[in-house]
Amino acid sequence: MFDPVRVCRILNDEGVEYVVVGGLAAVIRGSSLPTRDIDVVPSRATDNLERLSRALRRMGAQIRTDGEPVPAPLDGAFLAQMPLMLNLVTDFGDIDLIFTPAGSAGGFDGWRRAATEEEIGDGLSVFVASLDDVIDSKRAANRLKDQRDLPYLESLRDQIERG
Repeated sequence: MFDPVRVCRILNDEGVEYVVVGGLAAVIRGSSLPTRDIDVVPSRATDNLERLSRALRRMGAQIRTDGEPVPAPLDGAFLAQMPLMLNLVTDFGDIDLIFTPAGSAGGFDGWRRAATEEEIGDGLSVFVASLDDVIDSKRAANRLKDQRDLPYLESLRDQIERG
């Protein structure tokens, strides 16, 4: 069951600093392209990684593999060692923690700079990456699925800019 609102509510309840990026950020910005996971860029501050680890334990998070999920010590020290990203499965769907996203925005501070706070349901607000940063990241990642999405996302951006 994919419930990104529940994932974000738990992250917010634990006081995690993060930005929603990727496909879900595009959906929140108006995209109709499907997404089956939530991508977040968390702050790498030690206290934030501890809050993030508590949230992940509440979600029953395990490392996502091609086979069965793998339990891991999802504590702050473990998360601090992650160089790029960590793909997880939770009770509420897949979550990708992206510590070093592709693109020019950089880490958390760069993504947070252009993000805006958006309500995604029932009084729940989250910081959501700008559509420009999502497009830049997808272009830099250069994966086939991102290449297919880019013309649509660029058109959506142009339509939003025209008002």
